[in-house]
Amino acid sequence: MKSNPFINILILIIISSCGGGGGGTSSPGDVSAFNPSIDSFSSSSYSLTVGGSINLTWSTTNAIACTASGDWSGDKSNSDSPFNITLNEVKTYVFTLTCRGEDPSNTVFKTIEVIVSSEGNSSSGIYGEDKSSYCALPSNNSSSYWIEDFSSNVLDDQIFTYQESNGFCKVPGCPNGDSDFVTGWGNNEKQYYTSCRDGYSKNCNSETNTTENLFIEDGYLKIQPIFNNTDPFDDPYCATNTCSWGGTWDYTSARIMTSSKKLISPGSEVTVCFKYPEAMGHWPAIWMLPEGFVEGSKTWPDDGENDLAEHMYNHGAADTQSTIHFGTSNNSNNIWHIESVPSNVNFFDKFHSITMKWQTDKIEYFLDTQTEPYLSIDKNIRSEFNSAAWPFNEDFYLILNVATGGNNGGTPNTSKYCHDSVCSNLADKDKGRFVIDYIEIKSID
Repeated sequence: MKSNPFINILILIIISSCGGGGGGTSSPGDVSAFNPSIDSFSSSSYSLTVGGSINLTWSTTNAIACTASGDWSGDKSNSDSPFNITLNEVKTYVFTLTCRGEDPSNTVFKTIEVIVSSEGNSSSGIYGEDKSSYCALPSNNSSSYWIEDFSSNVLDDQIFTYQESNGFCKVPGCPNGDSDFVTGWGNNEKQYYTSCRDGYSKNCNSETNTTENLFIEDGYLKIQPIFNNTDPFDDPYCATNTCSWGGTWDYTSARIMTSSKKLISPGSEVTVCFKYPEAMGHWPAIWMLPEGFVEGSKTWPDDGENDLAEHMYNHGAADTQSTIHFGTSNNSNNIWHIESVPSNVNFFDKFHSITMKWQTDKIEYFLDTQTEPYLSIDKNIRSEFNSAAWPFNEDFYLILNVATGGNNGGTPNTSKYCHDSVCSNLADKDKGRFVIDYIEIKSID
């Protein structure tokens, strides 16, 4: 499938970007029959109490030899997987697997982190009380402060811009037509992103700048993916062009960004309070790309991607993932962590917040009212940045979206999707929506 490469708002997203790390995978580039690759590297748990054990599991292709570094050591082969380790210190454990090919200079590596806390300091204590929201409360205690709590039913077009279509231009403006247009947003996604522009949604409300896929209700921003194969969405491109894919879309959703309008810089703290949509196929994300990306002056992954929160097919109901992407087109890399909450306070049933504290050369992520980060990435400590550039000292912008299916969304469970603009098929309509309570941005003084 394809869409209009000329009239869409542009953004570049490559396979396995978002949002997100896709379970910690990274691509070393175009892997030939002679180049090594680490196909997977994962832990059975990423947060546990001291004295617990994990299984590290991995698989490789064309690797002559692999070695472990960080908080484990020794030569490793596929036959050693899974590898059991007991973690007896309160700290963030770092496990790196490096593999080489026939040419000793041809190496690839992946790193994962596991956070170990004491019994008395476990974050599970903050969930002892049953509440509808475990979000950190907004607090205007900095010299620079901004909050959007969606108290108005109008989507502020001075802050947010819709992004449209089912793909993007590799080169701004798609000068070579369809050959420069990438469908599925680079991730084989199934949805068409609508907007409040004439012909680009079924039900645009121009007074509130909202659509059937994105609206503000009762003080919440709601992104509503829709599956409708009886009355699919008509692609506006096909009104004047011949469309080989039939010209319609069974899945629609929404994606908004703050590029050129609300930028975020190092020295900032960002908090978003949200609730994920339920069911396989939904791929919600809160993430950031570098300013200049839309215009084509920044590229992926060289200039970075920061995924604050996303939920993918490989996650349980109690899981959320944060990831940074960096590297080059020939050697992309990522650092990621899956954080879990008790199953009775999972991300489908309760509101949770992600707080990112971003300083020069350092990024930390906190869940709800945690006082210790579940993921801390310091340029001066992480070995990945001995050879890779750190692209996270520039301005970035925020993106909110829900993709459908694709590489990391999974096969959609259409019975749990909204089937029309009022979600008449679901008893609890918000189970099919990505619900945002507030977005807060303030300076770290």
